[in-house]
Amino acid sequence: MLPNSPSFERRALNRVTFGARDLDEQYAQQIGWLAWVNEQLAAPPGDDPDLAAFIATQTMHIEYTAAPDTSNGNWPAVKEERPLVSLTATTSDLWSLYAGINTAVPAAEITRVRQELAAATWIRNSQSKYQLREFMTDFWHNHFNIGKGARETATVELPVYDRDVIRPNVFGNFRDLLHATARSTSMQIYLDNWLSRATMPNENYSREILELHTLGADVYLGIINSDPPSVSSGPYQVTAGFTDADITQASRALSGWTVANGQYVSAGKVLPMTGEFAYDAAMHNTNAGMFMGVDLSKVTGDMAQGNRVIDIAARHPATARFVCGKLCTRIFGEDYPQSAFIRAYNAWMNNEDMPNQIAQVLRAILLEGTEVGLLPAAKLRRPYDHLIAMFRATDMVVNAGTTMTTAFDTVSDFLFAWGPPNGRPDTNSYWLTTGALLAVWNNAMTWPANTAIKTTLSAQTPTAAKANVAALVEYWVGRMIGFALPTAAMASLTTDSAIAGIPALARASTTNPATLENAYRRLIGLIAQAPEFMYR
Repeated sequence: MLPNSPSFERRALNRVTFGARDLDEQYAQQIGWLAWVNEQLAAPPGDDPDLAAFIATQTMHIEYTAAPDTSNGNWPAVKEERPLVSLTATTSDLWSLYAGINTAVPAAEITRVRQELAAATWIRNSQSKYQLREFMTDFWHNHFNIGKGARETATVELPVYDRDVIRPNVFGNFRDLLHATARSTSMQIYLDNWLSRATMPNENYSREILELHTLGADVYLGIINSDPPSVSSGPYQVTAGFTDADITQASRALSGWTVANGQYVSAGKVLPMTGEFAYDAAMHNTNAGMFMGVDLSKVTGDMAQGNRVIDIAARHPATARFVCGKLCTRIFGEDYPQSAFIRAYNAWMNNEDMPNQIAQVLRAILLEGTEVGLLPAAKLRRPYDHLIAMFRATDMVVNAGTTMTTAFDTVSDFLFAWGPPNGRPDTNSYWLTTGALLAVWNNAMTWPANTAIKTTLSAQTPTAAKANVAALVEYWVGRMIGFALPTAAMASLTTDSAIAGIPALARASTTNPATLENAYRRLIGLIAQAPEFMYR
């Protein structure tokens, strides 16, 4: 008999992973929730050995025709199964690839970079041992969003952004993470800061770093605010919010931060064609003045003014409120428990100089209260989350596939799919639209049959569960959800499985294995549509 409600561990795991599996639940119960969280926060750098070995075996097809005309491109024909080589490529390697587009390489090679990163992300999200890191990687990618509609020079560098900027910092210090994003090639290009010049500072990045990455739009004070209240931001006494004048001063402070693209920058100086972050004093505007109450004109040294802006923004209490609120929303939903938020905020402020600041915030949320495992599920899984959760619950093996970059285009979901810099919405109402729900339903029913997905549902089903329809439904509901669905829902699943004749198919020696596997796929696809699976 299935229990009537989920265990503490099942609820908690669903909130901070890409989906609880029955084995995960059992493991967390065995070692305890405290030990599970600490183990996750102590994840070593890089993928766990088994996952790294699996990714190393992955290949994807790439094919294009030759272009022998040197005026329009000159490359040989390619038709091969290629490993995911861009995952380990350097900034310079990827920049050289883009620099050669339409002359030395075709556009298919640029598309390939995104395909490889998407495939690796699907594999990691579904199969990584360190699920809390995957969860936080997804959170920070959305917070520091670089969307699919970005310039190719930004998107071609996304493997480096993922590997060297986001992933190493997910549990670290927020200020370090913010500095890393500010100096990344992808962010510099995506928000136009690499175009900022002494004579014409670009305000796009300076506005977004204050409005989206740190303080938040709620503390935007407008065009002019002559006497705003002040607060402490680390060692600085600053205004409680930011104005348009602050955006302008920040843009001046951050000018000269650019990307080396072979451009002429000053007398006798040309930057190399590497795509690496670069600073050039000749491109820096020296007129920065009062920024949020701090006089930047007195801050001297290469990049010092820009660093001061980032430090002030990272330490600001409004940043703690904004980011902790987003994190609690991601874990619990929009109506998150204030007790968890208060603990998160205090941990953020008390650890602002610690190298594990973000880990301490997570500990405060997950370990210093019981909300994570006791509150009913209230957060709707967005379409991508839902599909990965289904893969995990049923032990489907995700292999690399070329269509993973486009699978959620109709609803602009998945990593790097959201075009604007604000990141995809994290509200239930946004993902409860007809289009989003159709994407959830269709993907649950069709993706298990995709050639990139290996399913062994028949082999996983115990012999006892194949004896009759009721036992079959109970087994898979237990595996995927962890507790009994309402009586009517269980009856509907039982009726549908009876019509499909799954137990009879399973017992018949003449049944085509593909036919039986498809019948199981239909069952788990239907279970995945239950509200008890849709919400986490």
